[in-house]
Amino acid sequence: MQYFVRTMEMHPDSTRTFSAERPCRGLADAKDEAKRMVLAAPPKVMLQADACFRNREGVRTKYRCWINERGEFQERALV
Repeated sequence: MQYFVRTMEMHPDSTRTFSAERPCRGLADAKDEAKRMVLAAPPKVMLQADACFRNREGVRTKYRCWINERGEFQERALV
């Protein structure tokens, strides 16, 4: 199983495509990296980061964090 983080700009003018994947050692590292990337980005970019894993059956997102329209940090664990 391979863990990674991918990001997407969510502002109205963005193309809403994922950036290159950043590999991580495990889910905890992927979650920490996702938080770091979102908090380091300018709020107007409205960055969303997903902590995911890949196995033979495809890609599953386990954690998502983002900056909303009001510039607030949001996070959600996904099942």
